[in-house]
Amino acid sequence: MITNNLPYSVSTSISKKQYSQYALPEYLAEHYWWAYLSPKGVKFFDRPYIVNRILWGQYHKIAQDAVNLFSSENELVITQQKVAGISCAYGEFFPKLAAHNNVSQLYLFDIAPIQLTQIQKKIPAPLLDKKCQLFLSNAEQISMADRCVDSAILFFLLHELPEFSRANVLSETIRITKAGGRIIIADYAENKDKHFFNRVKVFNSVFEKLEPFLGDFWRCDLVAELSAQAKRHGRTITMLSERYYFHHFYRLLEFRLE
Repeated sequence: MITNNLPYSVSTSISKKQYSQYALPEYLAEHYWWAYLSPKGVKFFDRPYIVNRILWGQYHKIAQDAVNLFSSENELVITQQKVAGISCAYGEFFPKLAAHNNVSQLYLFDIAPIQLTQIQKKIPAPLLDKKCQLFLSNAEQISMADRCVDSAILFFLLHELPEFSRANVLSETIRITKAGGRIIIADYAENKDKHFFNRVKVFNSVFEKLEPFLGDFWRCDLVAELSAQAKRHGRTITMLSERYYFHHFYRLLEFRLE
């Protein structure tokens, strides 16, 4: 079942109305319609082997490592966790997470109706009915109570957001996560000009052409941004673990929130 949490008016943009009767963020409709809103784009990109190629063969490893953070071997994991997925992700990550024994409830949020429809196709019906709640909701205004989930996950979302939206999403993620809970982030690592793709201008240009907000994300201090948002809520955040992939091109971060 999809819960509609979009109170604002219908978009007046014809280009956006063909994808949703509700208002969509400008950055999504302008820069990512071809990947996340177009039915042809969704059909093409939402395949694990395509996502794995986009991430230079690292997708399966990163996704599995993120799922493993919910293993009972992790001393911070309690059984029967309530988990928030901030935006649906292509591939097999959220279906695998939904099937995990330590996940009792999986709340999935997305602003695009087609993404919620797509995720329903990938999660087996019994799991979908038993564990999953889907929300048509902007990640900058999550329709959940304060401190209500044990873990929140941002899986390759942040690099696709403009700076102000990234700040809002981080703030909302912190707001809904319980004290003692975790925030897990999988995304690009900082650009320190060490990776071959970062050092060669033509590769940088190609990446930033396809991902218009990636350049800013590469340059930002994500830990500092998280800490600043936590402070706004009167809270503190501590990094628990970090893993890097493809010679520090991607990273998986785990934080504890108090």
